[in-house]
Amino acid sequence: MYRETWYQAYCLGKPIAPMRRSRDKAREDLIADDLGSYDEWGKFYITVPGDLRRQEVWVKKDVAA
Repeated sequence: MYRETWYQAYCLGKPIAPMRRSRDKAREDLIADDLGSYDEWGKFYITVPGDLRRQEVWVKKDVAA
């Protein structure tokens, strides 16, 4: 087993999208709900009441692979 960081977009303390292995995908979820955007320099901003939460998840390693 190994540990990964997964991300989830939130609004007003409630999840608005599924857990994502990619932070970029979770950011896309925020952008889709007009809760986040990138500025002209590529920095990501979250608009209140949005939030991006992360969680450490244990994943079983596939022995057959």
